Amino acid sequence: MNKTVLITGATGTIGKATALEIAKTGAALVLLARNKERLELVRNEISEKTGNDDIDVLTADFSYIRSVKSAVDLIKDKYSRLDALINIAAVFKSQRIITADNLEMMFEVNHLAPFILTTRLTDILKAGKPSRIITITAPSVTTINFDDLQGEKNFSALNTFGASKMMNLMFTYSLARHLHGTGVTASALHPGLVRSDLTNEMPSFLRNITRLMSGRPDKAAKIICNLSVGANYPDTNGRFYKFNGKALRSSAYSYDKELQEKLWRISEQLS
Repeated sequence: MNKTVLITGATGTIGKATALEIAKTGAALVLLARNKERLELVRNEISEKTGNDDIDVLTADFSYIRSVKSAVDLIKDKYSRLDALINIAAVFKSQRIITADNLEMMFEVNHLAPFILTTRLTDILKAGKPSRIITITAPSVTTINFDDLQGEKNFSALNTFGASKMMNLMFTYSLARHLHGTGVTASALHPGLVRSDLTNEMPSFLRNITRLMSGRPDKAAKIICNLSVGANYPDTNGRFYKFNGKALRSSAYSYDKELQEKLWRISEQLS
C-alpha cells in the first residue's frame, strides 16, 4: 500500500520542494495551504514532473481555528490513515496582527494551528503506524513570555517569531512523550536558510543577509522526505535535525518539561 503524506504550507518554497521530492517515491500526497489556485498549480506541476497523479489538495486558513478544524474533519472523512504529517506552514509579520480568533497571528499560524491539526489527527496517524510527524522550525533561543503570549504588553516581531519557533520545538518534544509507544514519532527539522516569502516582512538587513546566504530548498526537501517516508531514520522520536540530516541539540530551555506541558495546556485551552 502506498504511503499517504499530509504537507502543510504546500505552496511555499520548502513545502513545494518537499511535495515534489515525496511524490517521486510514489506516495499519495495531501497538500494543505490557504490559496486554492496556487494549490492547483502546485499539484499540476508536481504531477507533470513526477507522473504521480495521486495528489489531493485542501484549503485551510491557519489564522482561523474553525478553518483548521474543518480541514481536520475533511481529512478524516477522506482518509482512514496517514503515514506522515509534515508541518511547514509559517508566517513572519513585521507588525502585531490580531486574527479573527483574537490571537496574535504568528502565535496562531506558527504554533496553535499546527498544534490543533496535529493533535486532532493523531488517531489516523496511529492507524497508519509506524508513522511520523515532522515539524519544520529553527534552533530558536527565544524564551516564551507566558504572561504575554499575544504581545499585548510588549510586542517585538523578531521575538514573537522566535518564540513561535521555540514553541515548535517544545511541542515536538512534548508530543514525542505523549506518543511514546504508539508507533507514531514526532521530530523537528531546521531547513537552514532558504529564500522564501517568509522573509518578505523581515527587517531589510536580515532579509538581505538571508537572501545572500540562502540556498535552494532541494537539500532540505530530501532530508524531510527521508525523515517522513524513508528507511534511514528508524528512531526519530523527540529528535531535532539539521538540513544535513544530522541530529542537533536545541537550547537547554527548550527541553524544560514543565514549560513544555504548560504550553500544551494553554494550547489545549485556546483550541
